[in-house]
Amino acid sequence: MSSFLSRLLAPALVCCGLPLAVVAADDAAKIKGFAPVSVSSANYRNTDRGDLIRAIEGERAATNPDTPALRPAASPQHYVFMPGEISDSDLTFEEVTALLTAALAKRNYVNAADAQGIIRDPAKVTLVLRVHFGTRPWRLPTVRTDDLTWSDGMEPRAKGRGLQNLGGDRVWERRAGGNDEAYSTLSENSANPNSFSIGGGRSSAGAASTQGTLQPGAGSQGAVGLSEYGSTRDFHLIVVDAFDYQELKKDGKAARRLWTTFVSAPKESKQRFSDLAATLIRNATPYFGETTRGLQVYSDTRAEVKIGEMIEVKEPAKAP
Repeated sequence: MSSFLSRLLAPALVCCGLPLAVVAADDAAKIKGFAPVSVSSANYRNTDRGDLIRAIEGERAATNPDTPALRPAASPQHYVFMPGEISDSDLTFEEVTALLTAALAKRNYVNAADAQGIIRDPAKVTLVLRVHFGTRPWRLPTVRTDDLTWSDGMEPRAKGRGLQNLGGDRVWERRAGGNDEAYSTLSENSANPNSFSIGGGRSSAGAASTQGTLQPGAGSQGAVGLSEYGSTRDFHLIVVDAFDYQELKKDGKAARRLWTTFVSAPKESKQRFSDLAATLIRNATPYFGETTRGLQVYSDTRAEVKIGEMIEVKEPAKAP
């Protein structure tokens, strides 16, 4: 194993047997329906670049589309988790990856680390899954379409392409947000506008902005209150980047990304990341490793937190 990968894997092997996050019953009573949950996913290795750009940036959002059928991998894909960018969260990396482990198992992805975080059979490992999660300011929760390596995080590195002298802010990445008024002006003059209208939510400076909507795609069930998209505000998000294990050992930070799945929801008042983590992952599960046709937006029962039935377990009667 290369020294680069050894340094990365050493602190990051996760436990599979940790308890999952649970939403308290008293919190369930306060749930009136969450802001839309959205999923965007790109398979960089198996999707033609032109088709990828059309799918991610050209297709309109699909509101409450039919749930895709789960397509398990033909053979088990053994992986290890790595921490990516971790934002504000009341869940630990281990708790988030425990939720992901259960979901990925439905697609025949197998966590190669055991409950003690030990990889018993390294020869089986084919994937490294880097996980970004937490609550942070964002604008458009879509995956990127450019050529990505390990060294690329959720936002591209600054290479002199920043938008300067507009409101005193510097806009590096349209997806992540920044100066909303500056970005809105730029989008109006763009030769390739995206399918989102700018507005709604709040600006990065906290100022109110004009109302905007996310237009549903053909065959959707109609527009819903999606003004949360298009202007910088707090999002709960989970992003999974997949890398080939052998390529990562060989190429280090230059290893190319295989696929990325980005699932998120705008943060509601007093809502914790743990309130929505399981719901985010449940909606993302059919899309791991796939390429979505536009943003998949769920505002129906699939976007609600599901509370398990409370069962009282009584202690057995003591023998006389």
